[in-house]
Amino acid sequence: MRKIYTLLLAFLMFQGSLHARAELTAEHKVQLSQLEYLLAVDRLDFYSDGLADYLMDHEQKLAAEAIRRIEPEDLAKEQFNSRDLNNPDKWNELILSVLHKKFPEFKHLTLKDIEWNYNFFRKKLMEGFKADPIALKREASVSDLNKGPVAYNKRSIPKLDGKSILLDAERYISEKTTRALFWDAALTDKSVEFHLGTERDFRQRISQEEREVVAEVKTRAANYNKIYLVFDPRSKEYSYAFTRISGDDRVKHLIAQLRILKYDNKVALKDDFVRVYGNANEVHRDQEKRLLDMFKTLPKADMVVIGQKSAIANVITMAGMMSQVQPNPQESVGPAKSQIQKLSERVKETGSYFSVTTKASVVKTEFEKMTNPMASSFEIFNSEQPSHDVSDVLLETKDGRIVRWRFISNMWGDEVVPVARALKNSGHDKVVYIGTAGGIIGKGLKVGDVVAPAYTYTQDGKLLPLEKPTYGTDFVKMGQTLGQVTSPFDETKKWFAKWETKIDVVELETGYLKENLGPKVSFQPYLLISDVVGSEHESLAVAAADSGKRKNGQLKLLESLFINNGIRSPISNFQMISAESAVQRMYHKIDTLRPSRDVTSKLQLTQLALRQGLTTDAELEALIKKEASFDRQILMDKLEKFSGGLELLSKKFSGVSFAIVGGEELLNGTWNPKKALKLQVMVGNTTAEKAKSVYQTELAKIQSAMGAELQLELVNYDAEKTRNAIFFNSNSRKVLVQHYEGTILKKLGLTKEIDKNGGVRFREIIETSGGMRCEAILL
Repeated sequence: MRKIYTLLLAFLMFQGSLHARAELTAEHKVQLSQLEYLLAVDRLDFYSDGLADYLMDHEQKLAAEAIRRIEPEDLAKEQFNSRDLNNPDKWNELILSVLHKKFPEFKHLTLKDIEWNYNFFRKKLMEGFKADPIALKREASVSDLNKGPVAYNKRSIPKLDGKSILLDAERYISEKTTRALFWDAALTDKSVEFHLGTERDFRQRISQEEREVVAEVKTRAANYNKIYLVFDPRSKEYSYAFTRISGDDRVKHLIAQLRILKYDNKVALKDDFVRVYGNANEVHRDQEKRLLDMFKTLPKADMVVIGQKSAIANVITMAGMMSQVQPNPQESVGPAKSQIQKLSERVKETGSYFSVTTKASVVKTEFEKMTNPMASSFEIFNSEQPSHDVSDVLLETKDGRIVRWRFISNMWGDEVVPVARALKNSGHDKVVYIGTAGGIIGKGLKVGDVVAPAYTYTQDGKLLPLEKPTYGTDFVKMGQTLGQVTSPFDETKKWFAKWETKIDVVELETGYLKENLGPKVSFQPYLLISDVVGSEHESLAVAAADSGKRKNGQLKLLESLFINNGIRSPISNFQMISAESAVQRMYHKIDTLRPSRDVTSKLQLTQLALRQGLTTDAELEALIKKEASFDRQILMDKLEKFSGGLELLSKKFSGVSFAIVGGEELLNGTWNPKKALKLQVMVGNTTAEKAKSVYQTELAKIQSAMGAELQLELVNYDAEKTRNAIFFNSNSRKVLVQHYEGTILKKLGLTKEIDKNGGVRFREIIETSGGMRCEAILL
């Protein structure tokens, strides 16, 4: 195999890459070319599986079976030109050439015999299986104090034989994360590491270790765990990093792939363990706290729906379109009655614009014929979290009431735990979950069915009863027992023998949700059958091709959900009413004068203006010209960087309490991060002189790293000054950030979130007493 790979590298260097990358070093280009070639091979092999499925259904069974026996190594050995590998029109030709060589008995087959004109599928495949060069700047929040190795946990790799797993693991992994990066890791001894936490957490760790991100691996399926090729300039080693992981189940699932995948009998195991950065319990605690604060600040939702968020958004948009469509009355009777007229009659009968959910294409076509259609956005609040998104929509019932529904996207396994706990502890009492599940073969279930189980096992084996379903009772299959796994890779032959007689369906989240929501929350799970466990033709690996089968059941369920709750239509365009009227009035005055300034800069000006009693435009203009403009990234970077300096002090000894007693600008939200930050800190109940002596080395390091940006003064203990102090100790993390988020932002009705690219966003969350409520998004 080494010989083959050496030939492959020589071939790649000779023919060159398709893309010029002047910004990359010569070695980066070589590494990227290797990866790109393997990604193209992975894509071609994945396509060949789809081609085999098609031929199997079109009287070419023997050819289909032979194509399935072509291995990725067979394709790589041919050293196909990269241009051909990246040209979908050439794929059948390449596959046929390998088929002729490996199985001479099929030499009579021609391109016409294996023709498959599924251009849409080929086009979608070209959007994935790519490696895009990327240059991430060093995080400004990381100072010289933070540089150095970052702590990680060593995790052993489970002993798992891919052949024992019931689904086609190779095909599944190819679509979800690609196999190519694991092949490359196996062939070149690259390590694979896993990062719990946000994208920003990952970037800070990389900056601390002074490593570089070379490229991002783009997958065929949507994947919220970004995958990067990383380089360490000191050791000259490359590695792959899976990021934005929010639960231990996801870590286990991703780690298992290292043992499952083999390339020429070699696995991607540089060591007997992998590096896992971060801690799932800490991630869950942070997420639960953030979500709990958000849910308590927002008005309570009348209904929470977890899962199928994108589909629900489309259904709500469709209902909004239908509410504007006015059918031609001349088409309302007789055989010439139009489709839209029939739908209009359906709306009249049910009293709900959601009653035409399954006819969205008809509604959209008619809507687009309108002279002045008004496409509305119905989300009045949305928040992007690392593992999921949250949005709120206002809906009008048939009797004229306004209700608030909260929609949360699907998650993986224990990622739902902090969400469930935050919902329960914020008083939410009505939750519907719509997920996907595998039906157990022989239980009368097929892809596309919708089930509402009567019982669910938890991850630790407890059997819990589930609420009787109230939606879709005319088509939903009921009464099943639901099993739980942490990954589809758990579904082995041994697992099947144990659970086959005990369960009817299996998935990852319902047990966690039921257990953590508790008995007082109304919780109804509905599961769309995506595959049949143990079936060759309805396996999870081919689920993407069967998505159309699930769509009908999904839409019927959503239609029932809205109609049975008496929902007439979505509503939009409600004016925001603020609980902090003085703050909001001043903020919007400044926003009118300087709309281009970042929200954080405008908030700082708002605080200054209110404290100085400014009211006229002239006074505000003078203030704006005096204060330098800044953005949220600079602010948060400085707060995190300075927090690192304080942590250097607090971590010297455990059990010592520190108190920030001076630094009014930070405490009241008027600090401009383009100016120095002056802080006065008390250490325990000791004197300033003694504290300076004990922490002399740490203070010198802080001074060296921060320069004049942070002016830190240790002062004598004074009990009177501790009344409004910010306290921290050796267990505290990012103390200045926590203060800004928990005090300044909350006072102004804002919450912070980290987006999918590691950027900082602030969202305005206003709660009012009485009247209509709406939340604006400040970006």
